[in-house]
Amino acid sequence: MTTPQQVPTSPSKSSASTSKSMKPITLTLPRKSRTKSHGIGTGGKNSDPLDIDNSAFEAEHYCNVLLTEKHLSELIQRDNDLSTEIRQLDGDMKTLVYENYNKFISATDTIRKMKSNVESMESEMDQLSKSISNISNVTSLVNDALGPKREKIRQLTGVHDLLKKIQFIFELPTRLKLCLDQESYAQAVRYYAKTSRLLEHYRSLSVFSSIESECKEIIDKVSKKIRENMTSENATGSEITDCIVLLISLKEPPQQLAKEYLDLQETFLSKLLVATIDEMPKIPADYLLKSSEDYQLTTSDERAIIELTYLNEKFLKELNKFVESFNGFFLQPPKECRDTKSPGKSPAKSPKNNDLIRYVSTTLDVEVKELVRKEFLEFIGAITSEYLTIVDGLLEFPNNILDFKPETHIKLLNKLNFAALSCASLSSVIKFDERIKEVISTWETGIGKRLFGNAEKELIEKFVEFSEKQKTKVFSSSQQRFKYVQTFVLDTETWLTTYLTKDCLRIIEECVKTEVPMFENKDDVEKFLKKIQAEFREFWYSIINSMMKYVSPINPYPINPQDPPPPITSLIMSRMLLDFGEIIVTQVYTSFSDRLYTSRDNRNRFAVDVYGGYGERHAISKELAQDVREIVGVCKDIAQRILERYVEIVGNRISMNIRGIYTMKSSITNLTDVPSRPTSVSKIWNVIITELTLIEKEVVMLYGTEEENNLDDQDSNSLPSTDQNSTANQDNSNTIRAPYAHSNSSYSSINSNRPKSSNPFFASFTHLTSHIDKLFSDRIEIFGIVEIGKPGIIMGVIKILLKAWIETVRMQTLTNKIFQQIQVDSEFVRLKLWKYIEDERILNTMLQELASSAFRRCAEDPLPLENT
Repeated sequence: MTTPQQVPTSPSKSSASTSKSMKPITLTLPRKSRTKSHGIGTGGKNSDPLDIDNSAFEAEHYCNVLLTEKHLSELIQRDNDLSTEIRQLDGDMKTLVYENYNKFISATDTIRKMKSNVESMESEMDQLSKSISNISNVTSLVNDALGPKREKIRQLTGVHDLLKKIQFIFELPTRLKLCLDQESYAQAVRYYAKTSRLLEHYRSLSVFSSIESECKEIIDKVSKKIRENMTSENATGSEITDCIVLLISLKEPPQQLAKEYLDLQETFLSKLLVATIDEMPKIPADYLLKSSEDYQLTTSDERAIIELTYLNEKFLKELNKFVESFNGFFLQPPKECRDTKSPGKSPAKSPKNNDLIRYVSTTLDVEVKELVRKEFLEFIGAITSEYLTIVDGLLEFPNNILDFKPETHIKLLNKLNFAALSCASLSSVIKFDERIKEVISTWETGIGKRLFGNAEKELIEKFVEFSEKQKTKVFSSSQQRFKYVQTFVLDTETWLTTYLTKDCLRIIEECVKTEVPMFENKDDVEKFLKKIQAEFREFWYSIINSMMKYVSPINPYPINPQDPPPPITSLIMSRMLLDFGEIIVTQVYTSFSDRLYTSRDNRNRFAVDVYGGYGERHAISKELAQDVREIVGVCKDIAQRILERYVEIVGNRISMNIRGIYTMKSSITNLTDVPSRPTSVSKIWNVIITELTLIEKEVVMLYGTEEENNLDDQDSNSLPSTDQNSTANQDNSNTIRAPYAHSNSSYSSINSNRPKSSNPFFASFTHLTSHIDKLFSDRIEIFGIVEIGKPGIIMGVIKILLKAWIETVRMQTLTNKIFQQIQVDSEFVRLKLWKYIEDERILNTMLQELASSAFRRCAEDPLPLENT
């Protein structure tokens, strides 16, 4: 059998109404341990007579079923189970009584107190009812006694008020004259405004007509005096506004008043702005002690905060008051205006009762109103721009951005934001609040541009300085030059990383952590970080573009096109961009993520794993992860393109040495002393090989492995391997194979006895077979993708060199001596270039093409050298 878990007990309704402070008692029962196998409760839809927990349980029927269906052992087990359940229920009951004993005692005491309170309260309620009844009777008697006289009193009061009004009208000229003499023009306008309609209504009566004429004469004088005060040079903005209120109350022409009001306030506000600017540097340091600030000012930022506060209080408030007044008087429906004070010379002469609040407005034609609105908005927009120009001056960044302390500017922006919230009229008319937001947004963007732009500027300056030193500096040895280059690369990369992760990040972090209301909202911080993120992304792209322009063959920047940077600059930029993509970008963004994103609100749970160039894992905030991947990819791509540009520049430079050395004119000069055939290599090839060795050292210095950097220069006369499977040794390792006549013959296999005027068919057949050989040979990309690393870079230069050699031979007409000189040079080149080549097939293919071109361009019968 089951028992409910909780038994709520509460006092009766009568007890509850008399003792509200007494809480209901809740009895806590022990947790039920018995498991139900069937439905429970009397309200169950299924009434099972065999369910011991059901209200429809039949004990006799249950016993008969057990005796019929169960074995003896099962009956004994069931008996044991029932005994266990009974003991458990007894224990639960004892626990229930023990745990709730104190509650039962407390409930008994509560019921006893409630009973005594109810008995005393009933007597008090009876006494209160009798008192209320007596009061009602007395009130009825008083109301009946005073009823007949109340109507008479009301009539007499009305007559008294009418007599007072008539007396006021008869005294109005005297009152107005007294106000005129006392220069209390505001009071005079109030008096006249109260009675003008009444005098106009009863103008037909002679007595009222004379009073009206006399009052108008005095009011004209008052109006003249008001205009004199309004146009005074010393009139303030509030005094001008008060005078306009009085003139509007006197029903002056609204179009004329709008024009006068706008002109006067324009003059006043322009002078006020100039005077405020002049006074700002002279403001005492204790100016802000009079006003309460939410944050403490330090010595460094106190001056700027004081100047902005002074500017807002002296000028911006006056501008906002004018906008509110003009908009309410002439452009909007009637609006409540502030108390109108007398613009007279002495405030003491004004009446003390000056708390009348007027609803003043004018009615303008639609066309006139639009014209007035246009002039009004033009003036407000212009003078607001002047104000924002002053604010921009206070928000200027220092020349050295690393000396910038963002706390000062952020406090300035916070005060500016507060000023925008305070100037509701300016915001509604010209959207002043949005313009302030633009100022804040421009500042947020500007700090990123200055921080990262400074890094880009210094980086390009370092490259320019390096290029100039490379042209003018004299190095004692190539080792000294290489060490200088390595130091430049390491120092530049270290400087950039330090600048971004320490200097820039420190300033940005100070911006975010400055405790001001402007950055209390997380959304504002998110917007600021998004602008910084956008500028940071733009910084990397700008660096990449600057490097591309610097090494561009067209209009290199910032060096004059006639004086391009040295080729090693391209190699260094390529190496640095590769380092950016492999290491630096990921490391810098990781620092930004850790200090600006993951440190706030435990956001590291939203980090994304980004892997560096060497497989290391970096946890970067999801806001930055996409930028990292994108910038890393771009850096690697541009590094590849700049490296290809370097190979092109260097290859073209060394190729210039071989142009023209095999012409007829040069052969007469160079081969005059040769009696029969050449015995030495052309001198220019020693220069080329030496220059290629220097290029190799440059490349190894920046792109070589540690083993390559530590490895001594190999012997330039080292021979290629003698592997029998090598393509170079299939016929003769000392000769160059000429791919003609569809064979693998070398120079020595050329038939020297072929007559000069050979069969034309044979010549055409020779060209045909040569082209067929080219068709089945491997295609070599001369200006294709350069593999990053020493072998790929050197191979790219060699391909350009050999291609230039081939084209030089192809464009010349050769003699037999020149043909033989080319054979000697090509063999020398093959031996010297072998150590730079990983795939010998490329070298052999290009030298075979050279032999073929030399053979076809020989004007005489080619006489190849013997295989010696």
